[in-house]
Amino acid sequence: MVMISRYRLVAFLLQIYRGNNMRKRLMDTIRKHVAAEYPKEACGVIVEASTGQKYIPCRNVANDPTETFTLSPNDRRAAEKQGEIIMVIHSHPDVTRLVPSEFDRIQCDWSGIEWGIMSWPDGDFCTISPREDRDYVGRQWLLGYADCWSLIREYYQREHGVAVGDYSVDYEWWVGGKENRYDDNWEREGFYEVPVNQMQPGDMIMMQVSASVTNHAAIYLGDNQMLHHMFGQLSTRVPYGKYYRDRTVRVVRHKGVNLEKNADS
Repeated sequence: MVMISRYRLVAFLLQIYRGNNMRKRLMDTIRKHVAAEYPKEACGVIVEASTGQKYIPCRNVANDPTETFTLSPNDRRAAEKQGEIIMVIHSHPDVTRLVPSEFDRIQCDWSGIEWGIMSWPDGDFCTISPREDRDYVGRQWLLGYADCWSLIREYYQREHGVAVGDYSVDYEWWVGGKENRYDDNWEREGFYEVPVNQMQPGDMIMMQVSASVTNHAAIYLGDNQMLHHMFGQLSTRVPYGKYYRDRTVRVVRHKGVNLEKNADS
């Protein structure tokens, strides 16, 4: 019994030692990449390969790499061939304090995996995880990433298992009426129009708010309540009152939504 206990203890300590060594190698590799890219934001991924975890540097193809990062799609695909991506890494140059931005957290949420952030030249490191099942209400506004359509997409995915295309962009596409991202795409996404007086929980209310095209959408929750994320405000639940009724273009229902389930809930 004593021999078995000692063997298990040695194996356990060896596992810790190997784990610490792997983490040190990863951090050293990340640190070198971040230093080499400074003052630009560095980015890369950690993959779980057959030989263990490995950091793979990627190119930052953002228009202004000193302010943000966009991980090269080609580099990401190449990394995926080496193993499963388990973490996205990027750097925050010249920050007085390493604090993940709301933009970082939103992108982490959508990625579904952990993110690691290193400040430089300080070299501090922190990680964030996707926020699962967080409340739909009280979210900060960030055009293109946390707006009315982003909320619509997450609602249908979480509540109904329905994947809806991403039509959010980080500019005011409705200004001037040159783009019509909602009207051009709702039918191809599997929605069909229903009369307003037959609206059911889970239906989408499409509206025209201070624009010449349909530029806002909300989820009808029942009991004359709707969920939406208005421009520049926190996401919220509000009554579907006269202001929104007067601006409603149409009410649509997704073919993948189970109305009986909604009625039971």
